[in-house]
Amino acid sequence: MYGQRLRFLRKSHKYTLEYIGEKIGIAKSSYGGYESESKKPPLDKLIELAKIYDVSVDYILGITEDPDPKKERKNISEFLEKDNLHWNGHPLSPHEIEPIKQIFKLIVRNK
Repeated sequence: MYGQRLRFLRKSHKYTLEYIGEKIGIAKSSYGGYESESKKPPLDKLIELAKIYDVSVDYILGITEDPDPKKERKNISEFLEKDNLHWNGHPLSPHEIEPIKQIFKLIVRNK
């Protein structure tokens, strides 16, 4: 799975094996081994690749289908619908979150 993801990401960015190898400090053949899954990238290389491609390590490994690890933080409305939200470790109930939603609605309406 990770090999297919790495190949897709590299090609969609129009990068060569050589370019990515240079960026993360390995030979292009080693990176090719990651794509063919004959070699497993170590964690430090996975982190570097995630930064280069602007995706999460979870996406590269196939744990999630969402390549954008920041998506939750982009839409506050969606984020506030999540369960188990807290403020500095203090759980927030839906009743406590409702005024926060109303404040954001007011701010957006008055723009």
